[in-house]
Amino acid sequence: MTPNSEFQTAEIERLSNQLAAILETIEQMVNNEKPYLLALYQASLGNLEYELIKLQVECRALQQRIERATALLNRGEKLTEQHLQAIETQVLQELASWYEQLKQQEQAVNAGVVYLSGLSAVDNKTLQHAKQLYRRLARLLHPDVSPENQALFERYWQAVQEAYRQIDADLLEALLQLVESAALKIRNTKETPDEMIARLKTLIEQQTERWTQLLNQMPFCWATQLQDEDWICERQAVLQQSITEASQHWALLIVRHAQIVTVAMGD
Repeated sequence: MTPNSEFQTAEIERLSNQLAAILETIEQMVNNEKPYLLALYQASLGNLEYELIKLQVECRALQQRIERATALLNRGEKLTEQHLQAIETQVLQELASWYEQLKQQEQAVNAGVVYLSGLSAVDNKTLQHAKQLYRRLARLLHPDVSPENQALFERYWQAVQEAYRQIDADLLEALLQLVESAALKIRNTKETPDEMIARLKTLIEQQTERWTQLLNQMPFCWATQLQDEDWICERQAVLQQSITEASQHWALLIVRHAQIVTVAMGD
């Protein structure tokens, strides 16, 4: 082996390891950190956000009932039970997306509680071992790293992903043995070493950019804040103030709507 080929082999090894590490980090973020952070957010703030959305929906519904009833009265029509039923149907139809958002928020809060309650502690040694196994499997299976192993990717990658989500180091170990044996029989590539190095460098740039973008998106951009009790308390206070203001507005609308209906129905 010439010095140049030795350098190329070492460079391919280094770049493959670097790409596998980035892919493992992204996988960890998307499939482990993201659901945890979202659950943590819902556990800390979800109920307050639900109460605020609920009040906002109720206020909007009351406002539409008032506007429609007032429009009928301004046209000189008498407000009847049939009118009230028709208005209610129209309001429910027009606010369907709001009611769906309210339902989704309720589901998100419940899902967060279930997720956090189902978490089990994983010791750091097991976690680090699982990460190492995943990176080795990523090197062998991921199409970006080893395109020649596409058939193995299709056969094993889903199982690898699921085992990593569960931090099942024993299963990852077993999968690695299977994949390594199969990969030895396939090991051939149409790429020259220089082409492989160029491809790996391009993929590293692309995946690093993806990683950076994820860090700037929700919920990753709030990862630090969600561990900060002072920030959570401040956010809770803001939401509570919004709930108080929405409650006051809702109470005024209730009185206004009752007045319109009582007067109109009494005529």
